[in-house]
Amino acid sequence: MAKNTRKHSEAVRKKVLTAAVICAVLLILAAIIGTGLLRSSQKEQRKREEKAGVFEPYQPYGLVYDKKEDRLYFNGEQVRYFEDITDTDRYIKWPNKAGAVDVYAERDTLGALIGVSSFSQQEYADRTPSLKEAAGELEISISIDGYTDDVEEMVKERIEDAYEVYGQYGLTYNADTDRLYYHGELVGYFEDTSLKHYFGPFEDSMVKIYAVRDKQGNLTGLDIDEGTK
Repeated sequence: MAKNTRKHSEAVRKKVLTAAVICAVLLILAAIIGTGLLRSSQKEQRKREEKAGVFEPYQPYGLVYDKKEDRLYFNGEQVRYFEDITDTDRYIKWPNKAGAVDVYAERDTLGALIGVSSFSQQEYADRTPSLKEAAGELEISISIDGYTDDVEEMVKERIEDAYEVYGQYGLTYNADTDRLYYHGELVGYFEDTSLKHYFGPFEDSMVKIYAVRDKQGNLTGLDIDEGTK
């Protein structure tokens, strides 16, 4: 009888220990997930703050960015599409699926902002097919001369996010130098045709790197061409 009691006690003890271990693991996982969600929320909040800075100059002309909704409004109407194109190398665009009006920034011959106007209903209708798959991501050209430091910082952060996927293979983006590096070595040219990522060419490095993907489009590595120095 005593022997059976000991076995029962040991079994209960094991179950209690197992339950404690499971609880500990769940608490750790919850902490990790919570930290990840917090970081994600903070990153999203920072992006919205940056967007608010980007659109601040347009406020006097009726274009207002709502940080809570992450939406643009023009004279009270939700904006579907916005563009401010200085030239082919310098522009800001924000395409969305939903919205009642498409608008554009007006600039004088010197490039100074002088207003915001809406596109015609016909232009709105003509643009509709191209916006069916719009992701709602703010687009800012890589050539950022003439924009504020805040916008420049935002562009660099977007580049850093876009090239993060290549880090596992040794390719990294340095925001301070605004250049790509392969295991610390300066890169002269990079290309990933699937994602339309092109960086360079630069004459100060002969290193050329090409993304390698499988038939399903998954990134599998990098093809390195050291060139001749």
